[in-house]
Amino acid sequence: MPKVVDHVSYRRHLLDQCVDLFAQYGYGALTMRQIAEALHVSTGTLYHYFPTKEMLFHYLVEEVTGQTIFEATSQIQQQATLEERLLALFHFIEQHEEDLRKQFLILLNYYQHRDLYGEPAGAMLKAGAGRYQQAIMQLLGLPDAHICFLLQSQINGLLMLRMINGSRRPFLEQARPFIAMLVDYLQKPSVPEENKEKLL
Repeated sequence: MPKVVDHVSYRRHLLDQCVDLFAQYGYGALTMRQIAEALHVSTGTLYHYFPTKEMLFHYLVEEVTGQTIFEATSQIQQQATLEERLLALFHFIEQHEEDLRKQFLILLNYYQHRDLYGEPAGAMLKAGAGRYQQAIMQLLGLPDAHICFLLQSQINGLLMLRMINGSRRPFLEQARPFIAMLVDYLQKPSVPEENKEKLL
């Protein structure tokens, strides 16, 4: 009897391995043949699941973004207060720091060599970033995109600095001062309209 293959699971398995490849070598440095060799599959098998490298990258961004949001949501949405949700977010990042660092490296490689990626890849990454922003805003109940941008800047900055410095301190511990400041800022009462002119 022929072996039954779960094609969806197998494609996800291949994509999981591709994250490491793209993070280490970059999109432009890899051919489909090299990817197949690294994954220990035939080029025919790889082309069966991903007709082109561009399509492979598209599936990669979709899969990684969707899975990260799904896993983060399951942890964060259980929390009641803003502070608890922020702590849960940074705890999630701490647990998945290595995977998120790889995503960050892929993004950096794109901005270094965007001419090798082409416009479709840039559009995919931009869409993925938009999904992250929307998920964070919904999960935390942030008032606007500017606050979300500040939060994402802090997360990416910490990921980069910890990578450069080889920091071994817990991610959440390093993020606690920022969390406290952000919670304090967001929970302050709004300035009444009649007093705004005095601040200008």
